[in-house]
Amino acid sequence: MAAFEYIWALFQLDFGYLIKVAMENLHWIFLFYAVGYFFSNGKAPLKRGFINFMLVATSIDIFILTGFSIYTAGGLALLYFTRVPVLLYLEKSKGLSQYFTLAWLSTWFIAITVVALGM
Repeated sequence: MAAFEYIWALFQLDFGYLIKVAMENLHWIFLFYAVGYFFSNGKAPLKRGFINFMLVATSIDIFILTGFSIYTAGGLALLYFTRVPVLLYLEKSKGLSQYFTLAWLSTWFIAITVVALGM
């Protein structure tokens, strides 16, 4: 349980646990910082990296709790076949390019819903 453990340690003010986890996973901290830097064009890498970390951590928790995973051949194909056209359209349009991140997440949730419903 990724996100629940970190949030629980934060509520308990167990900074020793959080520091231990951070020191054992420095490569992941650098990775999420790099992703935040890339997605924010260098403007807010810590904020964006933390948001990406929370998305990954909560999705891990959801998949563990439900026993469900989108990471199958059909799920990934659906995800990529819906994501690519939407993101290309938003990238090429002038006024809608600001919704790129929202479309990225929305296509993920749409693919999860379709796979979960078995369509």
